Amino acid sequence: MFDYEYWGNEVLPAKTNMMLEEFMLRRPSLYPVACARFFTVPRDAVVLGYAQDTDALKKRDASFDVVRRLTGGSHVQLGQNILAYSFSVPRDGSFKNYEGMRAYYAQHVADAFEDLGIENITVDNKASTINVDGRVVASHAAIWGVESALLHGLIIVSPYDMEKLSGRVFLGQRKIGGKCYTEQAAIKNMPALSKFLDERKRKIANDLIANAILARVTKGKYRKMGFDKKALEGCQTIEKKHASERWVAERRPPFEEDQIEEIPGEQLDGKLKKNMGYCMYLQVKDKHFKKMSEPKE
Repeated sequence: MFDYEYWGNEVLPAKTNMMLEEFMLRRPSLYPVACARFFTVPRDAVVLGYAQDTDALKKRDASFDVVRRLTGGSHVQLGQNILAYSFSVPRDGSFKNYEGMRAYYAQHVADAFEDLGIENITVDNKASTINVDGRVVASHAAIWGVESALLHGLIIVSPYDMEKLSGRVFLGQRKIGGKCYTEQAAIKNMPALSKFLDERKRKIANDLIANAILARVTKGKYRKMGFDKKALEGCQTIEKKHASERWVAERRPPFEEDQIEEIPGEQLDGKLKKNMGYCMYLQVKDKHFKKMSEPKE
């Protein structure tokens, strides 16, 4: 479907990664290529949704970073336990809408998990999740630009440190059938992918997972790229934006209509949203969330 550029699988600071995601979104509007990359961060980082207020934070301290992404939804935490994936494409008609793009890449990610020997995988395109044994193991979000589009997501490679996570951000709960079900329990129950790999493979889990997804998406045909000075020429504006506290705290400056056609579920310059739960469960139906947060059998 596309000629791909592969921009690597790197460990970079969260603010750098958010800037590079905007670079990735812009790239296919300048050149007739699709782009793929994977990344993680050297220390934990809470990532706010494009249109989310900062009320999700219980505290801010030197133990973790706070950044804001391009796509909608609510907060998630990146860390060394997470592998993030990102794909961007030109708006050349290959995908009629972001739903088609989302379904296409979600299925490739799920197929890559199967290639690694993981079973009982399902894709829930309404919830934007990939599940193993009915529990979320990956989720993603999209931004539909005027000339290009991007989908990115995160994969739970190893479990969260729940004490740290719950001390940094607010986690939601739902009342279903008269009982209370919590996001904290659902996150604790997440089936981290490394647990499905043998001990030797766990040490290189990020590379194994990234390579399996890359093979599925590109069929082994891509041009290897690097974020050198020439490639990043002209990115000073977006670099300054993502380094700015004004962007993180206030979402300023917002995108404009000549840049972005749609961020699903969001207004480009609307009021920031408060009281949001953890992003990986925002669109999960009650009947599924109930199972996710119940004790494992």
